[in-house]
Amino acid sequence: MTLDSRLATVVDAARSKKAFHIRLVDVKEIASFTDVMAFMSGGSDRQNRAIAEAIEDALKLAGERPISREGESNGNWVLLDYGNLVVHVMDEETRRHYNLEGLWNAGRELDLPVETHPESAARP
Repeated sequence: MTLDSRLATVVDAARSKKAFHIRLVDVKEIASFTDVMAFMSGGSDRQNRAIAEAIEDALKLAGERPISREGESNGNWVLLDYGNLVVHVMDEETRRHYNLEGLWNAGRELDLPVETHPESAARP
């Protein structure tokens, strides 16, 4: 399965705020409430909120708004629910503790788009 433009937008927005350990998991064969889960980490609550905001802003430009957004006040785990896409932005401690990826390990890992470096593209 190739990434559609929506998932590429999520990954690009997350990378723009220096998210790390980004994973996309296709769960449509094993979950009834969504098709894809995106997992990523930030280094602080503030960074997690910035990552989630960048993703939300990027998808808004494409005409999409989340059904719900949770965890904003605490920031250690921000969840964006777009129906067939659920985005989890967590600090590493929270990510290890809840181990959502382990719960959904029967899902199929999707390849991430190649990271582009605009500054290197401009060089001859």
